[in-house]
Amino acid sequence: MKENDEFILDIKRLGINGEGIGFYNKLAIFVDNAIPGEGHNVKITKVMKNMAFAESLEIKHNVNYRQEVVCPYYAECGGCNTMHISYDKMCEFKKDILVEAIKRYTKLNPKSFEIKDIIKAPSTSGYRNRCILPLRQTDRDNVRTCMIKEGTNHYVDVDECLVHNDIINDLTNAIAKIASKLKISVSSSSKRDGILRFLSVRVNEKDDALVTFVVTEDAEELKKLIIETSKLEHVKGIYLLLNNDFNQGAILQGKLVHKFGDEFILLTLGNIKYKLYPNTFFQLNTDQALVLNDIVLKKLKLSRKEKVLDIYCGVGFISLYIAHMSKEVVGIEYEKASIKAANENAELNKIKNTRFYCGDAAKVAKTLFEKESFDAVVLDPPRTGLDNDMIDVLLENEVKKIIYVSCNPATLAKNLDRLGSKYNVNSIDLLDMFPGTAHIESITTLTLKK
Repeated sequence: MKENDEFILDIKRLGINGEGIGFYNKLAIFVDNAIPGEGHNVKITKVMKNMAFAESLEIKHNVNYRQEVVCPYYAECGGCNTMHISYDKMCEFKKDILVEAIKRYTKLNPKSFEIKDIIKAPSTSGYRNRCILPLRQTDRDNVRTCMIKEGTNHYVDVDECLVHNDIINDLTNAIAKIASKLKISVSSSSKRDGILRFLSVRVNEKDDALVTFVVTEDAEELKKLIIETSKLEHVKGIYLLLNNDFNQGAILQGKLVHKFGDEFILLTLGNIKYKLYPNTFFQLNTDQALVLNDIVLKKLKLSRKEKVLDIYCGVGFISLYIAHMSKEVVGIEYEKASIKAANENAELNKIKNTRFYCGDAAKVAKTLFEKESFDAVVLDPPRTGLDNDMIDVLLENEVKKIIYVSCNPATLAKNLDRLGSKYNVNSIDLLDMFPGTAHIESITTLTLKK
């Protein structure tokens, strides 16, 4: 098999990024927009040692769970990659993706513990409570909100994103029009002499909005933009974030300058209120965030006597939610802004049985374990999962129970393979945080082997 070869390929399963996977002489071939059960006439675009990639030229026979996509930017954007699959069927595929990751990356038998059916989202659109949109300047000096096409640096002009909260769509469009009217220049990786770079809008359940302009400098021209933006309905606060780093991963890093209104917005989950700032992480699906916390609390089985270590605690998202059933909750987080918010959130909610530490997770955890013991550990790492140092700390200290919240089946599975030397996997709960994508949120309960 070589590039440009054409043949019929049966799609057997769905990949972790939403692509269809078929096999040619046992070699996995990845095909975008293909669904298990379909047959595609494909053209090979790239051949590697252990896999190949192909484009679909024609669907020879499709399945009844293929559906029409209503998003006009779907083919260009790539941010959502499974809208062509009916929601109920996609939820089944998400479970399959996690099971496949366990089979591939671990020595575990997925039939030896319970993997629950995914908890579906109450809404498949309008669920994201935050956006970070690149800005582009047209030839006529109009400012456009964009998405970055998946896997490229190419900007796709977008007026509305179906998975964004409606208030976010309304505000980003209105702000782009204001910036166009005021002739505010835009800076990009290819044209770096402008001012505006990105627009971020964050909303809570009351439709209060916090607006952040990522800019190259605190320029005089921005004063009118801030004044006009502050007049828009729902806008409660405005920030500038000074950032000349054109690395895509560093968008929200830089100096924050508060310019208008409130410094934060409050988001309520259950009985807990959280302060949300421009540069702090919080779950993007508010409805499912509450479900996630309820699952973690249920799995911990607390009786107000337990001491819990919450590693990668962020703004105290889980720590504060479980505090009322714990003797004490100790949180660890690398980002200083999040630790500041966590302490403020504890004070706001009058919670006195929490402590928060800022620093490298493994180093801080190791130091804490040398001085005190914990009955349970909660883990909610980034997509990269746990590093080896963190796993070593967990294996050395043998806490009775671990609750591992993950957004990446592959890194979860790899971590479980190592943790499996001392821990049993009791169950995995699945939660759909991001309808329209292949992303899967899971909550794994592990207990120390006797």
